Amino acid sequence: MLGVECRVTEFEEQTMKPAFEKLPERLFRVCLVFSVICVSVLYGMFAQKKNWPPAPQFRTAYNVLFVYEALSRKARAYRQHLQPSRGQGDGVMVNEHPDRQDTILLMGYFEGENQARLVKRDGSVIRKWTLDYFQHYPDVQDRPCAHLTAPLLTDVHGALLTPKGELVFNYEYCGTVKLDQCSNLLWRLDEKTHHSMVASETGGYLTLGRNVWNAAEVVDRFPPFSTPATNDLIWEDVVLRLDDNGQVLERVSIPGMIMDSGLTALLTANNEEITSAKVVRNELLHSNKIDELPSELAEQFPIFNAGDWVISMRGLNLVIVVDPASRVVKWHQTGPWIRQHDPEFRPDGKISIFNNNAYLTSYDKHKKTRLAAPRDTNIVIIDPVTRETEVVFGNKPGQEMLSVIRGQHEVLEDGGLLITEFDAGRVLEVDGAGNVTWEYINKYDAEFVGEITNAKLYPLSYFETDWKECMQ
Repeated sequence: MLGVECRVTEFEEQTMKPAFEKLPERLFRVCLVFSVICVSVLYGMFAQKKNWPPAPQFRTAYNVLFVYEALSRKARAYRQHLQPSRGQGDGVMVNEHPDRQDTILLMGYFEGENQARLVKRDGSVIRKWTLDYFQHYPDVQDRPCAHLTAPLLTDVHGALLTPKGELVFNYEYCGTVKLDQCSNLLWRLDEKTHHSMVASETGGYLTLGRNVWNAAEVVDRFPPFSTPATNDLIWEDVVLRLDDNGQVLERVSIPGMIMDSGLTALLTANNEEITSAKVVRNELLHSNKIDELPSELAEQFPIFNAGDWVISMRGLNLVIVVDPASRVVKWHQTGPWIRQHDPEFRPDGKISIFNNNAYLTSYDKHKKTRLAAPRDTNIVIIDPVTRETEVVFGNKPGQEMLSVIRGQHEVLEDGGLLITEFDAGRVLEVDGAGNVTWEYINKYDAEFVGEITNAKLYPLSYFETDWKECMQ
């Protein structure tokens, strides 16, 4: 037994001896690592305070990767709503009828935010609405534009006021919202609505929306555009008819109506080589306004009926009139307008069109208006029966305008026009003779103006409610 115990003790000594021998080495390594950490921390503290290397380098890298990028996104967000000033003033510049008791709704970029404001003819504000996309769509999963990282990366386009003082408007391609006169949310619509918002004579509203398709999943829907079996997306503009509560009652495909009316050539007459390799044009068409022929004007249009839709498509230089019941295109014309917006039925039986009459070459590489670009935007009218056209405002001294994109006009009861010159941040009212009787400039600073996307005139008698004070 003693022999065995001696052998065990010797074995233990042999196995434990290397561990004891390695202990100092391990302690040294631990102490070395700890010392390096301590020295690094101490050096980092002094480097931060004394601006020793590599503190400046780390700070620069952090700023580039995080801070500057965040500021850049913020800067891009607000600067996309600005255009170079043409030196036309600030606020109300012309007011030939200061005693008239009417109001003007302005929609655009005011006071550093998307905003709607109802103003008097002297420019004083009756009511304003702050339009914050993240506030009206607080949950990312409910946003039609879930990819946005800042509220100002979208804007507002298409708006109206109800007799109760309620505001109905679109976030461009990002949803429709209805607010009461104190900015309380009444409803919101989770659709890619855009450009246009008009009240329908049958109740509710007409606006434009967009379906998004995967080409491989809809190969038979829009030949020839969707025949390639690719993962490219196809954007299909639609007419949306809404009820007063924002529910979609009807969804009508605009390219579908055109193709079903035997007018596919209108969609493909642009020299694009359509192949099987890919979807050449994802955006089948770019609709930018729908309007409805009111019954009180219908007798002035012998080839149309009350309730017919007029729709404008910018990139095709195309305006169509559609029977909403049969969905048949009953009238269409390409040009002479160029990249036009906002067709309106006039009391004289003609259609009035905001003719941008400009290409994107009027922008610089930063998508800002070149101040030297020709100011050839005008308002043109067409007789749908004879096809005769006439420019009723623009292209004359004192009538110079340039709105490269967007723009709007309203035909007024006295024969005049209320014109929104988007790129100039300008709204002007002209009489039937083309004289400017009211002008408003949305000045941002000495260099820029803020965009104005929509303007609409409302007599005070239109409203059924007083403009009460709102609780903050």
